Amino acid sequence: MKKPFIVIVAALILLPSLYAAISPILYTSEVKWYSYKEARAMNSNKPIFVFAKMRFCNTCAAMEKAEFTNPVLAKNLNEHFIPVKETINFALSSFVFDDLKDENGEQLAFKGFPSVMIVQGDKYAISNGYKNVEQIQSLLNQTLNAQL
Repeated sequence: MKKPFIVIVAALILLPSLYAAISPILYTSEVKWYSYKEARAMNSNKPIFVFAKMRFCNTCAAMEKAEFTNPVLAKNLNEHFIPVKETINFALSSFVFDDLKDENGEQLAFKGFPSVMIVQGDKYAISNGYKNVEQIQSLLNQTLNAQL
C-alpha cells in the first residue's frame, strides 16, 4: 500500500523538474536578437525581421515586453527569420540602415516608433506603430508565403 503512494508522490515532485529541464529544448520563449550589421553579415537566405525602437519610448518598451515574449512568435522568428532589434536615434536611423534606399533612391527614414520592418535583399517593408502578436504573425506569414 505504501509503495504506490511513494511512487505517486515522487512523480508529482519530479515531473515539474523534468518538464523544466526538457521544455527549453522543445520550445523557447526568447527571441535570439542580432544587430542589423550582424544580420547582414550572415550568409543566409532568411528574411531579416527588424524591431526598431527608441530608447525612451514607452510604447516601444511595452511592445517589446508584451509581444516578443510570446513563445510561438519567438519560435517563428528564430526558425524562419533573422531577428534584429535596434535601438536607434530618430535622426540617425539612416546610419544604421545605410544600405537601404526608398523608391526615390533616398536613405531609409522611419516615420515613427515602434516599427517593424522585413528586409529581403535590398527590398524592405516597414510597418509603424504598436503591433500585437497576431499582427506580427500575419506580417511574418505574408513574407513566408510570398517566398514559396
